Amino acid sequence: MLRMLIAGVLVVFACVNSAEAAGDDRSARGIVERLQNGIFEVLKHAKELGVDGRYELILPVLERDAHIPLMTATVSGPYWREGSKTQKERAIKAFAEMHSALLAALFDSYNGETYKTVKVRETGGKIVLVDSNIIDSDGEPTLVTFATAKIKGRWWVIDVIIAGGISEVKVKRNEFNRLLEEGGLDNLSAALERKKDRLLFGEEKAVR
Repeated sequence: MLRMLIAGVLVVFACVNSAEAAGDDRSARGIVERLQNGIFEVLKHAKELGVDGRYELILPVLERDAHIPLMTATVSGPYWREGSKTQKERAIKAFAEMHSALLAALFDSYNGETYKTVKVRETGGKIVLVDSNIIDSDGEPTLVTFATAKIKGRWWVIDVIIAGGISEVKVKRNEFNRLLEEGGLDNLSAALERKKDRLLFGEEKAVR
């Protein structure tokens, strides 16, 4: 069993690295496809990796392709401007690790799901939207729209919209507002750190 787990980890590392060739940070479409390649290669080996293995591989994919500092600042609103450098660094780390744990707990099996880029849409501003279909084993598509922006010479994912609904960043901003009101960035970071641990230890169920 241990040998199988180690083999699975090595296979996924190789897949994630090779997946970079199928997408890059020089275009909105490229960064979205690189992010999805990385997540899907982990998903394909979900069982043998286990939640900890999935977490360890998803985290660097998110940090590479999603602009976690910008997303953290956006969900924190005015509390971000009031925070110290140390508080901001802790919040960024906690935000990235909690979301990686959430995906690791959520994607616990692979049933032949695939994805397909549908359309790239200009917005007239700095943001470019990339529409993708996540297709389940029955062929049923779910629309996932990635908001991307070019920052310091490369493209980043800065938000995700599921099935044409409200952006994940806006949802998180509403969810985190009470935590921020009660104790600023330190309180938010502590809550995210606890949530990460609960997800990885199986004490909290991941919800889509």
